Amino acid sequence: MPVRLLVLITAALVLVPAAGARAAWIPAQPIDGNVTEVGGIDLAREGTGAVAYLRVDGDGPHVFVSRLSGGAWQPPVRIDPGLPPATEVKVAVGDGNRIAVAWVAGGSVFAASTPVNATPAPFSPPVAIGGPGARSVDVDLGVNDAAYAVWQQSGDVRAARLQDTTWSGLAAPVDINPAAEAGTGALRPRVAVSAEGYAVVTWGEVADRTRVYARRLTGLTLSAYPQQVSQDADGGNADSPDIDIEDDGSFAWVVYRQDTSGGSRSFARRLVGSTFDPRSGIDPGPSAEPRIDMSGKGQGEAVAQGADGSVFGALLDRDVFDTSYSLGWSPVAPKPEVAATDRGDLAVAWRAGPDARGRIKPYRKAFLADTPLSNPALGPVADPGVFIGGDRVGDFSAAFVQDAGGVRTLSLASYDDPPGAPFIGKAEAFKRQSRPELKWRPGVDLWGAQTFRVYVDGVLVGQTKDSKLTPAAPLKTGRHTWQVEAVDLHGQTSRSRARTMKIDATAPALKVRVSGKRGRGQTLKIKVTVRDRGGSGLDHTTIDFGDKSATTRSRSVSHRYRAGSFKLKVAAVDKAGNVARKEVKLRIKS
Repeated sequence: MPVRLLVLITAALVLVPAAGARAAWIPAQPIDGNVTEVGGIDLAREGTGAVAYLRVDGDGPHVFVSRLSGGAWQPPVRIDPGLPPATEVKVAVGDGNRIAVAWVAGGSVFAASTPVNATPAPFSPPVAIGGPGARSVDVDLGVNDAAYAVWQQSGDVRAARLQDTTWSGLAAPVDINPAAEAGTGALRPRVAVSAEGYAVVTWGEVADRTRVYARRLTGLTLSAYPQQVSQDADGGNADSPDIDIEDDGSFAWVVYRQDTSGGSRSFARRLVGSTFDPRSGIDPGPSAEPRIDMSGKGQGEAVAQGADGSVFGALLDRDVFDTSYSLGWSPVAPKPEVAATDRGDLAVAWRAGPDARGRIKPYRKAFLADTPLSNPALGPVADPGVFIGGDRVGDFSAAFVQDAGGVRTLSLASYDDPPGAPFIGKAEAFKRQSRPELKWRPGVDLWGAQTFRVYVDGVLVGQTKDSKLTPAAPLKTGRHTWQVEAVDLHGQTSRSRARTMKIDATAPALKVRVSGKRGRGQTLKIKVTVRDRGGSGLDHTTIDFGDKSATTRSRSVSHRYRAGSFKLKVAAVDKAGNVARKEVKLRIKS
């Protein structure tokens, strides 16, 4: 597909707001053409993200990355200049626009990364970290910015660590028996990085049967106590491991497939310290291709594909998997993928025949309806299927390739959670400005700047991207209700609670009466009459006699003056701060 057409289609999709105030899938948008493979998609907790893929460019497929920034996918960039064509790629994203990408080209493993920066920074030049004979690369990035890449190399599992801007390879293979075949095919390695910056690797290895193992990596040091994950009792060959780890690196979950007397089944085991708990089944029947994702606190979901094309899921809560259930079905192997958020939301995506489909589970709610994600106009979804990632508040993006007669387009569909409701404080005091500055606290929305619409008595009085607004027209004295409506980039809305605003912009009515003979030493009677007109109530009255004697707040006083000219000043103040003033000129005879 021509790049110009892609840009036009993408722009049109971004500019058309989604209707309604409820969360919704944003229709799939094309990102790039001539794409041979999607290597993965990942979203950081703060709402940034990246998709890495291979696109034909010159002599063959090369590595491209499109970033998610401000709620929009940015134009793709190539990150492997001067290198031979690539055969596979993986990506991991962290907060602060930190990205780590690892790929295989010419049998060698290369990697590039971005530094932690408030604004998107360019990728570092690629560096070789492994090879020759490398395949099946995987990469993960921890919240402290350390990353690990793992891969299979000549039948061994190898690993390298990224700290700051430097990749360092582990000297020894990760697998148990370097003489045995490990990490090949369905035995491919997977890695997860904890908040401490350390990792756990899982892989399959060949002995009398294929088994799944896991091993901790502390810095560049291999644990001396690798653990067998698959179990030999009632178990045959095991493979297809996947892993995720909590922020506390003491705890991780590994899922895997294993042959049993009941057929091919999917299991999960929890790593606690240096040992694994007993296994848990995550399927109701024969299955394969298990995947797992969870929050930093260990809440998440495991999924697997059934032998009949079913998509199974099992909820992980309080360190226990619930009974598995069906999420969907596909006439071909669906290869489901799952993403979990810190808030407890879940998303599952898979390929169903020519389509990509997905389901969302908001926190503590049931799964929403099965929804098509792909755009039929761009062709059926191609291998290897659908990838999905999420941020911390329930936003998700799914990536897949669609092939329309050889025109292979990278498509992205996103699920945008509506903005959090703005918060207005419960103010009791009257405001004396007829055009008061209205302030609120924006709700959470990680995908782009929000627009705020301000309503007074149900009427729109203005909109802004700021968190405060002064109405253009003055408000009448009295009580008003007001609300703030947040609008996100896709037209989704969320309103604050309605609050009462009290306006008193009217000064009190004030009269001053002076009686008595205006002679030196004679007693004058001063009487002040004051009435509140705005509703806030009277606060105080002040009388300044103008002869340097003490002021008083009494409204009825007697006072004696010396001879001369004086200005009697009276001020009445209401509880909103409005002030009425009167002056009386007095000439006192000697």
